[in-house]
Amino acid sequence: MEYTENKQQDNSTTVTQFLFLGFSDLPNIQGFLFGMFSIMYMIILIGNSFIIVIVRIDPALQKPMYFFLANFSFLEICYVSVTIPRILYNLWTQDRSICLLACAIQLFFFLILATTECFLLAVMSYDRYVAICNPLHYPLVMNPAKCSQMAIGSWLSGIPIQIGQTCQIFSLHFCYSNRIDHFFCDIPPILKLACGDTSMHELSVYLAQNHCHHFEVTNSHRTSKSLLYMFFPSGGIINYWKTNSIHSVVTDEILSLFYTIVTPTFNPLIYSLRNKDMKHTRIKEENNASTVTQFLLLGFSDLPNLQGFLFGMFSIMYLINLIGNIFIIVITRIDPTLHKPMYFFLTNFSFLEICYVSVTLPRILYSVWAQDRSISLLACATQMCFFLVLAATESILLTVMSYDRYVAICNPLHYPLVMNPTKCTLLAVGSWLCVMPFQLGQTCQIFSLHFCKSNKIDHFFCDIPPVLKLACGDISLNELYVYVVAILLAEIPFILILTSYSKIIATIMRLPTAQGRAKAFSTCSSHLV
Repeated sequence: MEYTENKQQDNSTTVTQFLFLGFSDLPNIQGFLFGMFSIMYMIILIGNSFIIVIVRIDPALQKPMYFFLANFSFLEICYVSVTIPRILYNLWTQDRSICLLACAIQLFFFLILATTECFLLAVMSYDRYVAICNPLHYPLVMNPAKCSQMAIGSWLSGIPIQIGQTCQIFSLHFCYSNRIDHFFCDIPPILKLACGDTSMHELSVYLAQNHCHHFEVTNSHRTSKSLLYMFFPSGGIINYWKTNSIHSVVTDEILSLFYTIVTPTFNPLIYSLRNKDMKHTRIKEENNASTVTQFLLLGFSDLPNLQGFLFGMFSIMYLINLIGNIFIIVITRIDPTLHKPMYFFLTNFSFLEICYVSVTLPRILYSVWAQDRSISLLACATQMCFFLVLAATESILLTVMSYDRYVAICNPLHYPLVMNPTKCTLLAVGSWLCVMPFQLGQTCQIFSLHFCKSNKIDHFFCDIPPVLKLACGDISLNELYVYVVAILLAEIPFILILTSYSKIIATIMRLPTAQGRAKAFSTCSSHLV
């Protein structure tokens, strides 16, 4: 009876969190891996964002093929964002634990996006089939409504299957171990930790994923991208083979790297560098209406006698900004006494300020010096996108800094626990990343308009109001979107900052000594100003 009782107790002890072992056996190259994956992630984000923007702003690319390509590029951004940020976090903090809920969410989105990718590649191959084999029927068959239906169907069709598959896997008990021999939550390494017979689960995995892979291969998308996915598919035959074969964990990781990171890196290279339309993209005339191909920045052009003075003044201000912020970053890094959350966020803020002014000031200096005020639509869209992303990041980062001061002054005993290195890293990374979807969407929306009134921007850089003034047609929806984004990314953070400092000031005023109040004010007054 005692043995049976102990056995039941052991069986009832289930895993509550997992530990990723991926790359943990390579302690000497953690920094190299972090740098390599960061670069690849940036290539994927920038390259695919470039494709989306180009497709949106160039009327010559308003075709079904590029509509699906824009969908595919957005899908790739989402796909890699499910895994790479978690990998970077593990490498940076060396915290490899993940709770069951987070693991299930990661697996669910990974499976959904992998399935969507499969169907979208099949749709793209069908589009090429109709265009080449039935060119006369192509405009009728691949009309805008049909293309939208096929794209939406690709995104939605796999959701019920993958919801069921994720629920089925995480309804198992995991009592053998909590160590996943992988760098993200994938099906085979998770099934290895499950108690009991998993053969039915493996069969359902094979049926669900091999169906998608078969659908893609039978349509035979004729690009090198499709060939890469045939050899390194996001699931399907490779995942099933991995579950049922004996080979090293290193082989698993290498194969997974190909279908989660390496192949998405090829997408912008294949479609932007090897595609003639993408290489020679340009704005053409539509419906006999003349459209703008470049803008002219009129800022300071009405001060011809002060061009040299303006150039000197802006150059000095730019150098002060660069030297001052670099000095803060270096001092914070080399001085151990400044390795605190407040200065960690200040370092991020200084780096952000360098990027922020570098979006506008070099262009101003060039315009003033060379008297060449022309700027292409792509360069204008790029400048606006980075300006909006960095401005919004600044707003969120200032809010995070005010929260740091709030915890330090209002809850000093809990400060080391609340603002631990992991939490600080997450807050900083979140400040940089959370604004990107909003501002990328806003930029695409603005530059999908037609500009036919004039090409003269009454400003010294590409900002939203002067650019919208040049657009044809109704821009009320664009203005509404600008207003909504401003509320979310500017006004709400501003209110949170004021709320934090109202509580900080109330706490400081209750301190018993004038010296204590002065010290508390000194730590946060510069940020508040």
